[in-house]
Amino acid sequence: MLSNSQITAKTRAIAIIGDPISHSITPRIQNVALRAAGLDFCNLAFRVAPENLREAVFGARALGFLGLMVTIPHKEAILELCDELHSSAAKLGAGNLLHFREDGQIVGHSSDGWGAVQSLREHDFRLGGKHVTILGAGGSARSLALCFADENVASIRFVNRTVSRAQILADELEKNGVSASVFAPENVENALDGADLLVNTTSVGMTPQPEQTPLEKRFLRPDLAVYDIVYNPLETRLLREAREIGAKAIDGLGMLIYTNVYAAKVCANAEISFGIMREEALRALGFAVS
Repeated sequence: MLSNSQITAKTRAIAIIGDPISHSITPRIQNVALRAAGLDFCNLAFRVAPENLREAVFGARALGFLGLMVTIPHKEAILELCDELHSSAAKLGAGNLLHFREDGQIVGHSSDGWGAVQSLREHDFRLGGKHVTILGAGGSARSLALCFADENVASIRFVNRTVSRAQILADELEKNGVSASVFAPENVENALDGADLLVNTTSVGMTPQPEQTPLEKRFLRPDLAVYDIVYNPLETRLLREAREIGAKAIDGLGMLIYTNVYAAKVCANAEISFGIMREEALRALGFAVS
């Protein structure tokens, strides 16, 4: 992060807001990348309770912030505070970035799905023509599914305890021309039949319960790529067991980092290094990086 001597009256800020927010590694990784690029910007984190969201957003704009990265529980509520929605946020009905333009307008963006697509590409996985099975049917599942649809996937199957909730997503995808279906957890084997990619969008396996897994190992196959959007721990039990049988295993850290790349580009017109941020993220998660 920038030292006190490096922050001046000319330094511009991007912030990340949420509730809670103390766990976020975004300021740490983004500041390292901004400094490496020689840019006079910094990233800060603020805990903002839902009842204070409006005042926080307009206050940040008044203070000259370039924008706000947004995490739970504000991703839907922030749209009501926008003057304009980028197509990404308009389609999803949620956002994770507010850009304060020079003319004072607030523009809402969503980069979660874009970040997931970029992360998959980093691992040489292209979605076009692929059959995808998604565990979960919440906001993350919807964000990824709609972005995957734009990548021309062949089909998307949802596995969720509340079938009716998943069916809403499937119906939405069908209206967009994507073959979509829903399975209850007890029918997960059928949901994985012929699938090319399995995506876990649930919190199962996340710290502090890393011993849990959303899918038993016996359902995995070497030809089934596995993508877990959880990044703490970096290697979830699901990913570890996927690697053990020879499957491609992709962690959730890339999606997080790409949201930082997106925010810097949109808010500061700055290109920052994915590689530098990943190294710093690994340090933040307790890994030794040479």
